[in-house]
Amino acid sequence: MAELNPLRRRMIEDMTIRNLSPATERSYVPAVAKFSH
Repeated sequence: MAELNPLRRRMIEDMTIRNLSPATERSYVPAVAKFSH
């Protein structure tokens, strides 16, 4: 598995801490990645 970008890793950690569902995480990460480019 490729190493995660530090911002992506932090976002995933924050979503996990906030107890968001895995489905929410799967939809948010690509949306934010698209937004950030």
